[in-house]
Amino acid sequence: MQIKYSVDMFSLTYPSNDMTSQHYHHQHNGKVERVSIGKDYHATFIEQFVKDVYDFSSQYGNNISISYTAHNITGPPSKFPEYGDFPQAFVMRTYGVWWDKSPSRSIDYMPQNNLNVVSHDYIDIEYAEAVYPIRVSIYEIYNPGSVIRIWAQDFHDQWFQLWSGPPQIVSQKPRIFSPPLKSCNFKTKMLRLEFNHSQLDYYTELDAALLIGTTELILVKNESHEQSLTDLLYLQRMNYVYPEETFNEDVHNLTPDYKSAKQDLINLKRMLHGCIKVTSKIQNYRESKLISKLVLEQLYHCVPPFREGCNSMQQFLLEDFSRFMKNIQDSSDESKEPPCDSFSMLPDETILKIFKNLDLKSLYCLCRVNKHFNNLARDALLYTCLNLKPYWNSFDARALNCLASRCKYLRQLDLSWCGNHDMFSTVHIRNFLKVCGSLLTHLRLNCCETVDNSVVHEISRTCKNLKELSLRNCQNITGAGFSCLHKLEFLERLDLYRTSIETPTLCKILKNNPHMRHLSIAGMRKHFNADEVAVELGTSCPDLESVDFWKAMTLTWQGIDALSNCKNLREVDFSWCNRTGYGSRLHKLFSSCQRLEKVFLASFQGLTDRDLKELALCKHLKQLDLLGALSLTPEICFGILLNCPKLELLDLSFCDYISDSQIKLWRQEYPHIAIKRITQNMENRLI
Repeated sequence: MQIKYSVDMFSLTYPSNDMTSQHYHHQHNGKVERVSIGKDYHATFIEQFVKDVYDFSSQYGNNISISYTAHNITGPPSKFPEYGDFPQAFVMRTYGVWWDKSPSRSIDYMPQNNLNVVSHDYIDIEYAEAVYPIRVSIYEIYNPGSVIRIWAQDFHDQWFQLWSGPPQIVSQKPRIFSPPLKSCNFKTKMLRLEFNHSQLDYYTELDAALLIGTTELILVKNESHEQSLTDLLYLQRMNYVYPEETFNEDVHNLTPDYKSAKQDLINLKRMLHGCIKVTSKIQNYRESKLISKLVLEQLYHCVPPFREGCNSMQQFLLEDFSRFMKNIQDSSDESKEPPCDSFSMLPDETILKIFKNLDLKSLYCLCRVNKHFNNLARDALLYTCLNLKPYWNSFDARALNCLASRCKYLRQLDLSWCGNHDMFSTVHIRNFLKVCGSLLTHLRLNCCETVDNSVVHEISRTCKNLKELSLRNCQNITGAGFSCLHKLEFLERLDLYRTSIETPTLCKILKNNPHMRHLSIAGMRKHFNADEVAVELGTSCPDLESVDFWKAMTLTWQGIDALSNCKNLREVDFSWCNRTGYGSRLHKLFSSCQRLEKVFLASFQGLTDRDLKELALCKHLKQLDLLGALSLTPEICFGILLNCPKLELLDLSFCDYISDSQIKLWRQEYPHIAIKRITQNMENRLI
């Protein structure tokens, strides 16, 4: 089931052919323009804002609100060039490193598979017209710098990476982020933006995303070769003079003179005379990769990039192998001469220990070295943990089937983000679990479009040993599917963010899993009864360490009281529960659960100094979010700063009785604590 939103603001204007007389501002409508590229040819340039949101991994808003939701990225920008916190923006749920340092953090099963920069979130955005992309401009209006990848999808549902780069630390100003794109030989109307929040000081906010492209593939004649419009556009940008200090800091930022941000594009259109329009059919990017049909190469060609894997192994053999052998020699006090000069002399057990540290790409490269390596690289002991999330863009049914023969002892599997857009079907994942799921203890299927009731039924029937099950954003699962999960008896971690599980079903699951340690039911529907769940946790799950009730509108003092029975609690998130007068019940929770390390109470209405007095007993407290606590005084905050020596994060945004000067003073006195503060006009207050 796709997550799709429509917007009425999108429109196209059709100016005259005199492009020099047309001045177009980003903030308004889309634009279609025909430009002459010779005597007989014209190029059609289309500039358009997002029409629909197809899918996303997280949002700060909830399903019944329009504030801070993914839908807000549709249409032209509504706030740019203003800078600050706006409910009309798209905001994701995390920032910085804080969630990775919390008790509920997730550990990667196979970290060597990760790219240099790990993606934390994504959003899939759809446009009205398919074009050959030459520019993507992302309007960031608060805490910019987290965009790390841009992908384009073709009409065969295959993905091509247009750009990638590390997260940035840039000035706290609005910006139009437009990185140079790779040449793309197919039309697209679907983009994916990926984000890494590790460098963010606070939540990032996006206002819009502009796609500029042509309806025809244009290549420019040159004496020695042909150049794409994306290359020429980048050269034009480099020739365009920005303020020197901004250029050095953020070369892909078009914001310094945003009214002239498309000057390079205008210059490009002027120089298009003498170009050629390519009308011949170009081989699809995906098809060009799948050259061989050999069984050994099936997954190998599905897990890019081949060259990087080969280079990595070659570097090890040429540079690190001799050093490795020398360490073995020194530790055994044998001759100073190397005992051997090739892997073939090593025992298989030693080789397998080395192979255990390689990523999946390198293992498949090794299968092509020789028969001996082929046999060793297929050993089932190398495939007890699989993290396939980094390969979401290319991992398909053929790759999954190829892996099945190697996963005899599979214990931990992460298929998050995989399986969307017809990469593989429900049948394929069910069959894989039948063959390889009996020993699974950890399973993550976050944001998997193919996970439905039949997959959950297979999980409950085959994966009897599960300790962790993550089903974030799996919205194709209904009550009938979730009801099967009560058959599991060893669950310790369950993540149901933005799913549609019913309250009685979840309570039954909790009753049958008394060793539950981490539970997330954030972003649930309004009619979900959080109180009943909290009471069940207090009765059946004494080992509970973290619980996430973020935006659970039905949590009351009864649920908070019940959680006081969970003496091992280390993390609670009651943010945006929107209940007044229940803060007085928090003193019992804080006095009973003194191991608490993370307490999030953002927009917990009616919170007073008296409600937080017992927090001083929580000597392990590291993270505290009090955003929107309108009645708190500096005295209670100073008491927390003084009595909680491990405190690292304190959010005091929109705390009206705490002045900016007081915040400044505390930051000087406690430099090791990240004290967060949003100071804006009342009209921009979080709602």
